Amino acid sequence: MKILVIFCLMVTLLSAEEKRSKYFIAIKKNEDAVLDTLTSYIPLLPPKGKFYADPILFKHKGVNYIFFEDFDYKKGIISYVRLDDKGHFSSPQKALELPIHLSFPHVFEEGGEIYMTPETYDAHEVALFRARSFPNEWEKVRVLIKGAPFADPILFKHNGYYWLFTAVSMDKLCIYYAPHLEAEFKPHPINYRHVLGRNAGQVYQTGGRLIRPTMDCRGGYGKSMILKEILVLDPYRFQERELFYIGPNWAPHLDGTHTYSQNEDFVVYDGRRTIFLSEDGEYSAH
Repeated sequence: MKILVIFCLMVTLLSAEEKRSKYFIAIKKNEDAVLDTLTSYIPLLPPKGKFYADPILFKHKGVNYIFFEDFDYKKGIISYVRLDDKGHFSSPQKALELPIHLSFPHVFEEGGEIYMTPETYDAHEVALFRARSFPNEWEKVRVLIKGAPFADPILFKHNGYYWLFTAVSMDKLCIYYAPHLEAEFKPHPINYRHVLGRNAGQVYQTGGRLIRPTMDCRGGYGKSMILKEILVLDPYRFQERELFYIGPNWAPHLDGTHTYSQNEDFVVYDGRRTIFLSEDGEYSAH
């Protein structure tokens, strides 16, 4: 009886122990049937007391960088690593820190300048930052849109317009557009409908198709992703179709995967596990 009581007490204490989500980043070469081999990767693991999520690839002067959310469970900053030709990475370094939480660092180049549109959810705006000295000195250029807690913004050029895709209310898609970066961004008619499809990475081109990674939150926030092809995009219309589903099955014990980024050299994506606090120092990608 005494043994049974002790056993029940241990189970109760274990059940009551605090859990947390722990993200890590997977890196692999973009070759062969890359989407069919996501189980093979180089892991970028966070240290104890942190997670690494929202990886975004950016190539500058022949060197690939990964910008990502570096979160200590209090506030997120934007960090980066450099990749060599095989996908091995440098030590993480800080790129951008603000008084508020930062995540989802979409980085792009336009007109000889390098820009970033990080998620600044608590500021209720999407702001454009420009690199003063790439990759670790940035200045705020302007606010593109404001008035709501916007999530996971991306900005890209297509058919003569700059397109800003973001989300509100977890995964309601909102689209804005402007003829140039200094102009007012106008709302797309889709904003007045309840269309789901939060960004899960930047838009990229492959095989002549424009691909947008999106979150699939039907099983909960950040559960899985769907790669979608943008078929029609103009100031009046938007249409896309599903191409490929990415579930949390490419590594053991995952319960989520919510960011995917691709260029001609690499693909990077993140995975989430729910762990007990006591397991944090023993975190592994396998």
